Amino acid sequence: MKEQVEYLDIVDDDDTVIGKVTWKEMMDKGLLHKTANVIVFNSKGEVFVHRRADNLSLYPGLWDVKFGGSARSGETYEEAAERELREEANITRPRLVELFSLKFRSKENNVNREVFKCVYDGPIKLDRSEVAEGKFVNVEEVKKMLMEGKLSPAAVNVFTEFLKRKEVKM
Repeated sequence: MKEQVEYLDIVDDDDTVIGKVTWKEMMDKGLLHKTANVIVFNSKGEVFVHRRADNLSLYPGLWDVKFGGSARSGETYEEAAERELREEANITRPRLVELFSLKFRSKENNVNREVFKCVYDGPIKLDRSEVAEGKFVNVEEVKKMLMEGKLSPAAVNVFTEFLKRKEVKM
């Protein structure tokens, strides 16, 4: 059976689609693309943090505060967020709330990011090919992980922006 190739839209700073490439080409060239992220809270206001699998090409073994990934070609940010939650944590039909847009630029990863949140108290079944382990912790514990350098650069980007925005309530 032939493996299906995943295509991503390449965008400019204003999020206008300017091309389409494979995921590998996007990573190899560090091209700007769209990424959707979801911070998962439980009803106690705790954040689900997870350690990225050691086999991942981007930030292996570091902790993250969000589920998410690259939007496929033609996919909206919300569609990508829902798909990534389903693939990585087996969370289906989440009630997503848009929090903020954010740009992230680095040598390894260049994205226009849309960040959502959801409140979820059901079972989380992690995709072990992407996530090594996970747990709910309070925001103070996430701050401690940040200070100890345990978070991925992308998680630092999202979590520090989350903390800056006083209007963002859990």
